[in-house]
Amino acid sequence: MIDDKGMKVPTNEELLQSMIARAQSKWGTDAHTDENSTTGIFLRLFAWFQALLYQDVDGSYHNAFIDDATGVSLDRLASNFGLHRNPAQAATVELTFKGTPGYTISEPMTYGTEDGINFDLYDNVELVDDGTGVGVGTGWAAAENMGEASNVPADSITVSVSDVEEVTDVTNLNAASGGMSAETDTALRERIHSQITAQPGPTLYGMYTALYNVTGVKRVQIIQNLTTDVDEQGNPPKSLHIYVLGGQQQSVGEAILDNIGAGIQTVGSLTVKAEDIGGHIHDVFFDTATQLHLFVSVTIETDDTFDPLNGPTNIKQGIESYVNSVDMGDTIVYTKLFQAIYNVTGVTSATATIGRSKDTLATSDVQLSEFETATVLDEGIEVMVDGQ
Repeated sequence: MIDDKGMKVPTNEELLQSMIARAQSKWGTDAHTDENSTTGIFLRLFAWFQALLYQDVDGSYHNAFIDDATGVSLDRLASNFGLHRNPAQAATVELTFKGTPGYTISEPMTYGTEDGINFDLYDNVELVDDGTGVGVGTGWAAAENMGEASNVPADSITVSVSDVEEVTDVTNLNAASGGMSAETDTALRERIHSQITAQPGPTLYGMYTALYNVTGVKRVQIIQNLTTDVDEQGNPPKSLHIYVLGGQQQSVGEAILDNIGAGIQTVGSLTVKAEDIGGHIHDVFFDTATQLHLFVSVTIETDDTFDPLNGPTNIKQGIESYVNSVDMGDTIVYTKLFQAIYNVTGVTSATATIGRSKDTLATSDVQLSEFETATVLDEGIEVMVDGQ
């Protein structure tokens, strides 16, 4: 039922007792309704099916609200605000080659890291003599697998999976970027709230909204210096220094130019050339945020209600969701890990440690620097169950 306090869903037992009371009002209080009687069996079956129906109705009711909706229901709510869930994407990277002058590297060719993260070349690269008898050239490649793991650092793609003798050396001078998993419900929900708070535009909140709407962007920090003096971080007067984690650099630069106020200059070590509505080219400056990969170790004791197959995975997902929700420069509160742990059915006791490396795990908070954001991956979380 729905009243001024919201929706109340009866339990299976409440439904059963209501049906028993109704049956006895029709057939008398001495009617057999116990679990071994024919009537009792039918009443319990009907109560069970009706309880399932109420659960579906309850789910439909809550899926009308942004903070409760999940999956496709949240996608449909997002579309009401002109937003769509960011799909999974593969990282891209520019590769630098050395080899035989005049040789053309034709796609598809595959190059990877020592850890087996492979990239497929989608450019044809001609190796041009650099004047010393060595052919050099560059071309773009995309990761074979989507997700953050393909955002490999600079100088890590050095393995020629498609080995040809004319190519003697390959590397990536810059880190791969743009790799991301499909946007989570939590991240999409945050974007919807941001969109409601401020439409994309030249206000500070509007800039945050515009940048978070760029596919792949996960964290944004904007340092504004609206004074006429250089600030303590060296930012010039009337400037915005924007730190972004994720997203293609060109898309980020275009979003900044489309939404920044007139007369405000941008600051940063990265430069993107973006075109305005009049066809004029502008240099847009910004920086990438530092991403910290955390490690977590969890030891739990459980009872018979714990699911040994899915329980550890659910704990990992809960921890990941919390860590990934912490804003750039904020504090990762150690005790909040236990909320994710005890939310899993069957956990009776737990201990946990967290740190910036496997060798520095501790029972203390992790303070992020102003331009640092944190993440933790499945392989960074160890869950020990009942001593195993």
